[in-house]
Amino acid sequence: MGERLELSWERIRKIPEEVNRDTLHGAFFASLSVFFLQFLKGREEENFNKESLRGVLAECLQNCPDYLFPQDALQKKEEGDILSVLLYLSLGLVYEKEEEAVCRVLELFIELYLLLQDSSFSDRQKLKDVLYAHFYDYTGDFLEEWFIYGKGTKTGMLSIHNPLFPLIFPFKTVSPFFTEEYEEAHRNDLALILGDRLLSHLKQELEKLRKRADFTTIRKEMIQSALSEESDLSSEPVNWSDSPHALTFHSHQIKLLKKFREEFFLC
Repeated sequence: MGERLELSWERIRKIPEEVNRDTLHGAFFASLSVFFLQFLKGREEENFNKESLRGVLAECLQNCPDYLFPQDALQKKEEGDILSVLLYLSLGLVYEKEEEAVCRVLELFIELYLLLQDSSFSDRQKLKDVLYAHFYDYTGDFLEEWFIYGKGTKTGMLSIHNPLFPLIFPFKTVSPFFTEEYEEAHRNDLALILGDRLLSHLKQELEKLRKRADFTTIRKEMIQSALSEESDLSSEPVNWSDSPHALTFHSHQIKLLKKFREEFFLC
């Protein structure tokens, strides 16, 4: 295990004991940190299989009922949607095998935990900035994993579990771990962090990948699959989810998304 990952695990091991479960988000952070530790322990056991993962996931979801769906969580707590997205990202570790991917999630969790450990903290924008920085910094890594290392195909989509996913892949898939309702509720999570700067940066990172032959092949296969399912990508409105539990994009974001989608699929 690398030093960076070891440091994250060591910090998370302390959380169940130090957190006050009676505070606003105490039970949430305690439950999620226990999930991380169970996940780590499972990775080290030879008989830890998909069924074992389902059990660990079910326990965490049961302990975090107020944070399952972003729109519902936002209505209950000012930063509820942010923590709902954090929960979604964190549980997505069940898809990950690479140490780098696991590190990204753990470090995001720790950063948000440290901010909210202070019961008087009330800066929602600061929390959003942390999320934004996370996706901005790792956009290139996400794209490279999807397109270059075998995840950017329709059969490999189940290994995608972050808010940039529906921006690149307009498909719906069945998850072996999560309900369709849960996945559908998080298809609009990008609304929380989407801005001109993020899309501009995403385009720049895509341009870097366009020069690679393997990216071109995968992208063509993906577009052909998309076009076979949707008759006119250029005119279809950008509305990733109609779920009442999902976040909603404001009008400016919809324009940005539609323009990006047209350029990506039709160029």
